[in-house]
Amino acid sequence: MTGGVIRTGFILMAMFGLLTLASDCRAFFYRPAAALSILSEYASLNGSAPPHTQVWKIVPEAGPDGAATLRFFQEAAAGSDAVCVLILPPSGSVGEIIRKEIGKSGEKRSVTGLLLAPGFPVPCDVLPLGEKESGRVYMEKVEAGGRVFSRSYRVAFDGFRIGEAKAMGWIRGGEPGAAELIMVTVTDEKGRLSVRQLWPAGGSWWLYEETPLRRSWLID
Repeated sequence: MTGGVIRTGFILMAMFGLLTLASDCRAFFYRPAAALSILSEYASLNGSAPPHTQVWKIVPEAGPDGAATLRFFQEAAAGSDAVCVLILPPSGSVGEIIRKEIGKSGEKRSVTGLLLAPGFPVPCDVLPLGEKESGRVYMEKVEAGGRVFSRSYRVAFDGFRIGEAKAMGWIRGGEPGAAELIMVTVTDEKGRLSVRQLWPAGGSWWLYEETPLRRSWLID
């Protein structure tokens, strides 16, 4: 019983630390000051071949109005076009997030802070880290074949210690600069995992991300 109370208290403190910073310094999230390297691992289709890996280079660019652009490149394909581009609203504002994917003429937009890319190989999902209510449901409209479909997603927050995260294999880079870690988990209307990201309190980028398609780690 005592252990459960301690665990609950830690989760609440960790959530308070991350979400208070989200309220006061929302611009930190998904706005790295310099380029990042992400290692993604993709499970093989037949279950016997070793997992395929890909290193992504994320290059940030600040706009004159405070907006930010993130370009995702294949690290091994220097000089190629960005595979994914995220455009974030000006610092401190709650605006529209835009994602552009290579080979597609259209854009996907969101004003809720949640912008998912189901099945897309690039780790460019954006989660609503400024939200203070765990378990909130978000609605998303998807157009296909001339029809509009609605999907619902639930976003939950759970606190973890650094030792726990390392034991789970969620940290591959250097020691996080924060004692508190938060796992932000998004599930669909049937309770299936859509994406989850492990964040250090006050961090500008996640340490670990997982979807049904891939697992990704911040390595530099």
